[in-house]
Amino acid sequence: MKRLAALIASSLVLGLMAANTVSASDFGADRHVARGLKCETCHGPDMKNPNYPDETTCLQCHKREDVAAKTKQLEPNPHTAPHNNDCTLCHMQHEPEVNYCEQCHKFNYKMKH
Repeated sequence: MKRLAALIASSLVLGLMAANTVSASDFGADRHVARGLKCETCHGPDMKNPNYPDETTCLQCHKREDVAAKTKQLEPNPHTAPHNNDCTLCHMQHEPEVNYCEQCHKFNYKMKH
């Protein structure tokens, strides 16, 4: 019975991935895991009650000026915006990226997914 449930769950996951152009390996969380980080690095030690990461969490490893340098060719640079105060507005790690700026502006940023 457990084997059947696992097969059904796997089939559902594969079906969802096939229906969506975004694969699991495209998410930021998977890139973090590939670099050897554990879930607890961003979500805290209690995985039964994980913390929701915010900008402070991201800036423990990522320097703001390094991130801004990676997108310096964009005008305006989304990583130097005066009201961009939370990395997770665009980079949700377990979901596709979102162009948060587009809610009010038309900058035509190309998101990774």
